Amino acid sequence: MNSFSKDDWERSALRTSSIADPYLMGTGVVTAEDTSGRPISPPHSHPDAMLAWCYRGTVWVHLQDARWRLAPGQGVWIPPFTPHTAHHEPGSTGCYTYIPDSHFATPPAAVSQAYLPRAVQEMLLHLGINDMPTDLRVRIQSVLIEMLQLPAPALNDEWTEVPMPTDERVRPLMQAVLADPGDPRTVRELLAAHGLHERTVLRIFQHDTGMSFSRWRTGVRMTLAARLIVDGLPIGSAAARCGYATASAFSASFKERFGLTPREYLLRTQADTAQHLYWR
Repeated sequence: MNSFSKDDWERSALRTSSIADPYLMGTGVVTAEDTSGRPISPPHSHPDAMLAWCYRGTVWVHLQDARWRLAPGQGVWIPPFTPHTAHHEPGSTGCYTYIPDSHFATPPAAVSQAYLPRAVQEMLLHLGINDMPTDLRVRIQSVLIEMLQLPAPALNDEWTEVPMPTDERVRPLMQAVLADPGDPRTVRELLAAHGLHERTVLRIFQHDTGMSFSRWRTGVRMTLAARLIVDGLPIGSAAARCGYATASAFSASFKERFGLTPREYLLRTQADTAQHLYWR
């Protein structure tokens, strides 16, 4: 859950660079045990570009206006001076690779997706825990930076961005939905519980996310649904966890979001060699 206010984001601290000459990059590793499921820190930024990526489990990257859910092998480039934080689900490992703009052919200018082949992940971690001659380390770092800038393959549906409204008036409402996507209350009941008018909420969500609150809430539910199905939860149980009274209604919403029924989605994911290799 993104519990930070607009003021928290605006006060985000700028950390110092951790990259010293002659090195070209550095990678930090954080496990869920290090954070107990909480965000790893208050919002902050770095003077270097950062690639946040998932090695194991599920990593959530928080920006002021969006959250990204990353499965193993998936990453998000965050440009320099962009406030962010992250949290890890139980048993997950998140990695954070920092690269100064001067070492890119084309530095990342916007938040964007990245794909890390298994070999690249392991080599980034290898550099972090093994000693080697400086010139060899720098050569390997140079090759890895080139590989990280290769075009990403076709994106899969689990690579999920959840746009986040920034208007403080709907922050408690947004937090309630993120904390419990399956809350069975209707939209009107939720708005009434938070003392909000339907037109005000519609205007804010349309302005900040480009969609209605109802559609945004469904997107949050479908993000959870994809995760639950891939993790092996029966489809009927996933429907209930996501707030649907019937499997048919759940399947209709799921197909509208992903273009596949939950069963078709699961079969495709199980048949996807890359997903099988990375989901560890």
